[in-house]
Amino acid sequence: MPYRDSLWTDDGRTTGVVSSSEDFYNIIQYGDILETVGDAAEQNGLDPAGSVSMSPTAHKMSADIDFGTEVYANQDDPISLGLKIQSGHSGFHALKYDVGAERQVCSNGMTAFISDLHFEQSHGDSFRPGLAYNAVDAIVESPAEIEHRLAQAQNRELMNQDEALLVLLDTGIDRYLEDPVPDLLNAMHSEVDDPENPTLWETYNTGTRALTHHTQDIPDYDLATGFEQVSQLLETGSNQLPNPEILGQSAVSNRSRQVIEHGNAEPYWEGERESLRELMQEHEITV
Repeated sequence: MPYRDSLWTDDGRTTGVVSSSEDFYNIIQYGDILETVGDAAEQNGLDPAGSVSMSPTAHKMSADIDFGTEVYANQDDPISLGLKIQSGHSGFHALKYDVGAERQVCSNGMTAFISDLHFEQSHGDSFRPGLAYNAVDAIVESPAEIEHRLAQAQNRELMNQDEALLVLLDTGIDRYLEDPVPDLLNAMHSEVDDPENPTLWETYNTGTRALTHHTQDIPDYDLATGFEQVSQLLETGSNQLPNPEILGQSAVSNRSRQVIEHGNAEPYWEGERESLRELMQEHEITV
């Protein structure tokens, strides 16, 4: 196909065929991405290991790479640190590099929780190897920053378990769960010490536990978006930890409008309307 660019897999399949005009779209081979990350890891003296997930048509790719580096949320909560890569060729996907991690005590996945460790390019540009090197370097140099963010998140609290549940549902991760509220409550039971004072860290862990342990038959390249959605509990998008009061107020306001605008809306749980009224009073929300 001399007049077109295309993505090739190692078994000889081709996909993502587009016009070869660089003015519109550039094919980025998955192998080029992974080899460049491998070179960057080698330059940092790392011995990476991980996994790659690809959609059946090869239009989406997700890679989780472990650098063999540890950070600690606290003394008994070690976290393996690495890199999360996403790319695709549907005409919309960009190439993204994010901090990726896994809590060793429960295998919960984590990603995209510090925006300063996010690097991205569109397919409007040809492959930029320097971004891969920047991403690896940034993560290798950031354990102290990561531990500081996680420590901060353990000192910021939502009002109660009901508000934490509404905040999690407001992220949109319920679409990945077969029984969203029971699944999130089960995860919350494992992650939250005091239901009356759930921290941002505990609430975030509830979401990642649900995505890691309560989803079935959802491939990594699709689930990656869910982990990005729940990361908003630790990241505003401006390299800052969210204010839990603002986070809770937004979730309560969004849900109250939904319930009022759709009077016959199915409650998330028994007694939700009463909880919602109490939270609206606490936040001084009127609809």
